[in-house]
Amino acid sequence: MSLSLYRKYRPLTFSDVIGQGHIVQTLSNAILHGRIGHAYLFTGPRGTGKTTMARIFARAVNCSNPKWANPCLECQSCKNITEGRSLDIFEIDAASNTGVDNIRELRENVKFPPSLSKFKVYIIDEVHMLSTGAFNALLKTLEEPPAHVIFILATTEIHKVPETIISRCQRYDFTRLSLEHIIEKLSTIAKNENVSIEKNALEMIAIAAEGGMRDAESLLSQVMSLEDKKITAKEVEEILGTTQRQSLEAMVAYLLNDDSASAITLVNELSRDGYDLDVFNKSFLNYMRQVMLVCVDPKLAKIFSYELTKDQAAALVEQAKSHQAGELLSIIQNFSEIQGKIKSSFIPQLPLEMAIIKSGKNAQNTPVAPKNTVPAPAAPAAPRPNAPLQTQPAPAPLAPQSPKTASVSIEEPKSAPMAPQTETPAPIQAISPATEPQLIKNEAQIADSDFTLNDVKKHWGQFIVETKTKNHSLSAVLQSCQPVNVTAGIITIAAKFTFHKDKLNEYGNKLTLEETFAKILGLRLLIKVITAEEAGITIASSLTQHNNPGSSEPTTHETSSLLSDAMNLMGGTIVE
Repeated sequence: MSLSLYRKYRPLTFSDVIGQGHIVQTLSNAILHGRIGHAYLFTGPRGTGKTTMARIFARAVNCSNPKWANPCLECQSCKNITEGRSLDIFEIDAASNTGVDNIRELRENVKFPPSLSKFKVYIIDEVHMLSTGAFNALLKTLEEPPAHVIFILATTEIHKVPETIISRCQRYDFTRLSLEHIIEKLSTIAKNENVSIEKNALEMIAIAAEGGMRDAESLLSQVMSLEDKKITAKEVEEILGTTQRQSLEAMVAYLLNDDSASAITLVNELSRDGYDLDVFNKSFLNYMRQVMLVCVDPKLAKIFSYELTKDQAAALVEQAKSHQAGELLSIIQNFSEIQGKIKSSFIPQLPLEMAIIKSGKNAQNTPVAPKNTVPAPAAPAAPRPNAPLQTQPAPAPLAPQSPKTASVSIEEPKSAPMAPQTETPAPIQAISPATEPQLIKNEAQIADSDFTLNDVKKHWGQFIVETKTKNHSLSAVLQSCQPVNVTAGIITIAAKFTFHKDKLNEYGNKLTLEETFAKILGLRLLIKVITAEEAGITIASSLTQHNNPGSSEPTTHETSSLLSDAMNLMGGTIVE
């Protein structure tokens, strides 16, 4: 069985390591000047060389003939470590040895001196997987190990390692490798394997590796399994399911130039060619992020140096020159919303097409109606036969003994008291912005209605009964209210208590009452609720339907006011 590429081409000396120059220099100087620590902590993303660096360091500190801190690879110690035969180098997988017993065994073994080497080296991989008890058992040994022992801990999740452990180690942070470094290494491997591969194909592999050398070498091994001596970018696309960067650049150009038709055509071409549109959308969002950040400042291109070559970074900066970051925000938002919906869509390209259309400048400038807008009726409701509509602009003023109301307005003023006096405006009632146009329309339809207070009183009992079928608590509240005025198509209702007024004035409740009146009277009317004190009247008792719930004439049951209101709100009855 042949070795995988990442094992076959694993660096053996510090000189072979790429992309981690700051760590190589620090460890080399420590060896040269004899300042070797007792515990090291290597942390960073997967595939960035943590375990490899630990093995090189173990060889270097035990080498008999080091070459400027580099292991010679020729002495017996170097050969034993390289071939995995050394009795003094221990590689422990913390994921499989998480318990306290494993660490206690380690503590016992560190007491014994090395058999052939200068130092015993313990490499604990994925150290964050140790249990809390195991970490506690390791603390004392890690802080003061024997002089012949070196600990090297490696982890991809540093936040899971206790601070007490971190404080006892020299910490080294490994970074993702840049695209240039990965491509350079892959080119060397391909040359040694006598395989010709296009530059674009290498770039695709390097981008897919996301800064990890091991991932890149694994992907190259997968591509080379084609047994093709000349690998093209097209073949790499088919294997990895990725999309050419040219497609992403074209997509961005179409959207920024408001060419929705070309963008939709591109999506359908990709779908026809068998590309995974979900992967394409992820790549597109990543590309849009890069363009947006470069729009803010071209220097931000260094953030994704492990994703772009120098040529690609230059092309990105050029594309972003004529645009502002704000232009890209709505596009990113539209395409972010569809992520995860493409695979579940019965037409995979449909979510992308919708996002493209929404991102167009015409779509962005088209106002969208609020979701809670109440649709206007198709036509005014027909008036009752006995109450024909009149053509005069407003009805004649009422007699002084009738309650006065201000002219029709969306902001409801208070009614004046029954006795003639100066009108006092009431607090403005809050009305939903979404429904304001509809109320205005309704007022226009009913302002000329010839309708009197007597017409309302005749149907008041039926109105309470009809309301009860829709909202029981509203019906109970209405039984302690009474109509006091009708002016310009507005019915003024006096409520006994302020909290009754507030409840009836809630938008949803008000709409229910108006719809109920429209059903009974065949005419759209507006409802206005005030308190009995504001109306200048006294409501002595509640009106309750006992004998005949369907009757339009209510009967009066004399009870105390508070008892009656409590009875009606709770839905109870008086037992004789």
